Amino acid sequence: MKNAFNRLRSGMETLNLTMLLILNLFFMVFLLLAVYTVLVLAGVDEGFLYHDGQVELGGALAFVYTVCILIAVSMVVMIRMVFIHPLQRNIEAMKKLANGDFTVRVNHAEHGYVPREMVEFEQSLNKAAEELGGTEILRKDFINNFSHEFKTPIVSISGFADLLLEEQLPPEDQKEYLTIIRDESRRLADLATNILTLNRVESQTILTDKAAFPLDEQLRQSVLVTQQKWRQKELDFDADLVPAEYTGSEGLLKEVWLNLLDNAAKFSPEGGTVAVNLRKAKNALMVSVTDQGEGMSADTQAHIFEQFYQGDTSHTTQGNGLGLAMVKKVLELHGGSIQVNSAPGQGSCFTVTLPI
Repeated sequence: MKNAFNRLRSGMETLNLTMLLILNLFFMVFLLLAVYTVLVLAGVDEGFLYHDGQVELGGALAFVYTVCILIAVSMVVMIRMVFIHPLQRNIEAMKKLANGDFTVRVNHAEHGYVPREMVEFEQSLNKAAEELGGTEILRKDFINNFSHEFKTPIVSISGFADLLLEEQLPPEDQKEYLTIIRDESRRLADLATNILTLNRVESQTILTDKAAFPLDEQLRQSVLVTQQKWRQKELDFDADLVPAEYTGSEGLLKEVWLNLLDNAAKFSPEGGTVAVNLRKAKNALMVSVTDQGEGMSADTQAHIFEQFYQGDTSHTTQGNGLGLAMVKKVLELHGGSIQVNSAPGQGSCFTVTLPI
């Protein structure tokens, strides 16, 4: 949205230059007419406009007035056609844009000749409308998806709590329902945490809490934090971590590793292996997290870092679709990047690049 308003501001500066040129043109026309009038009067004084001893001043002035009228009419017509009409069209478009109509577009090709500055402004206006329209779509999608993701676990918790209130419920059913309530509560907590973290990093443009820390040790600690999840599925961890120190936000990067490791454990089959590697490359540290899950299609990989996107449309594996969006933003703040290499049936490998 900020880029959209910057484009409009740039376009308005261009229009201000155009109006300045118009005023200069008017000044030049009146200056020429004044000079012409002076020359006519000088001709009278010198006798150039005498005929049979009489001054033909009336004819000379009539000629000057005729020229003035023709030039004035021509200027008015030209200004209205070339400047005023396009300007009015742009003002109407901006009013629609201000009222929330982001579908508005201005096409200068439909109105004949338009000055280059006006064309640039209209292009900026169209681009701003396009960006604002995209932002509005994202906003609506965010609200709809957030409402769905927030409502689903609440409904689940409420439903199973009602079942627990029933009398003569078998102990095994009670345990199952309590487990579901616990998992859904954790899901709500994860959703709140990811939203707060994502909101914080999206409002940042620079890192203010940079410090040097051992990256290999942070990765080991992150594996230990997620051990409950991978032990439940009897997963093996294959860790190959070279000693490496990195300067960045230790807290934010820890969220990156926890999200990647959590996803790897979530999508890996029971008894599978999750590989975590840290190696040094030229001017960068490379961290990869590889699982043996079902893998992803090319379409899923293209959207996997978008907010609320979930490649597992069946929801058999629950998540909230915010973790990887947050991961990408945190890495961008560090000047880094993340890539995914996957194929259906072949697992997934997420590779993080951190410049040093």
